[in-house]
Amino acid sequence: MKLFVALLAVGLPALAAAHSWIVCTDYLENNGWYWDVAKCRGWPRAATTFNLRHGIFGATNTYTHRLDNHPEERGLCKKSRDDDRWYEADTPMAAYYQGQKVVLTHPANNHVSESNCRYRSQIDWENLMFVVDGNEDPCCINSTKLIQIMDMGVSPYGRYLSDEVLSTYPKPGFQNVPKFCEDPEDAMGTYNFTIPTDLKPGRHTFVWKWIRDPAVSPFTTCWEADVFATKAERDAFYVATGRSTEDMWDFYQIHNIVDGMIMDPVDPSVNEVITG
Repeated sequence: MKLFVALLAVGLPALAAAHSWIVCTDYLENNGWYWDVAKCRGWPRAATTFNLRHGIFGATNTYTHRLDNHPEERGLCKKSRDDDRWYEADTPMAAYYQGQKVVLTHPANNHVSESNCRYRSQIDWENLMFVVDGNEDPCCINSTKLIQIMDMGVSPYGRYLSDEVLSTYPKPGFQNVPKFCEDPEDAMGTYNFTIPTDLKPGRHTFVWKWIRDPAVSPFTTCWEADVFATKAERDAFYVATGRSTEDMWDFYQIHNIVDGMIMDPVDPSVNEVITG
């Protein structure tokens, strides 16, 4: 069984209003504030073709892809699977291990309910991760080849919610974009999902599906990744391909945040002297 497709992006190509897509398929920082290409170890299909590495984070270009109201009439993925063609030296395929928490990045593209700077009622409806059963792309969003492996939740929205709720991060769901107000179009958001411990080692296709609003067709992104049974095996592969073997860290666990600002870390030895 081949599993691992993450549905990548979508927007209306005929219009300038792209909505979102996955930019990085193995990012080193969960809940981060700013995009840093050096923290990305894996990329979706055709990332070089769509200039995801060297372009502006969140730039739409020709990459945007939205399924219409009849997704069976259009391929689920922006590009059909061709591993040798779509993954290149500077945009390599990700590698995961069973039980790993994987961080994904995506641009906000204005779809965040943020009381400090924007509308309060940007809907976040559904955020799912799938792996594909088999070696071929699924026909459509309702394909039985899509095996759901995680529900990544939805973000709070609504005119009656408090300012505190709408401006507190991290959030579940799509709207986890802490620096949205600085750049509503291109600010970075992050998701995370866990590789099932029973996912068979090997190469799989993953698919990300986001429904912004139930009145709008799904947005998707697809990618491949090699899955290993253990972190040691995955690390050996990353070393062989010149990539970091660091574990993912969480932005809010390594920084002291006060009123939305990063404060200098507290030195415990100083505290001991003062309180001793």
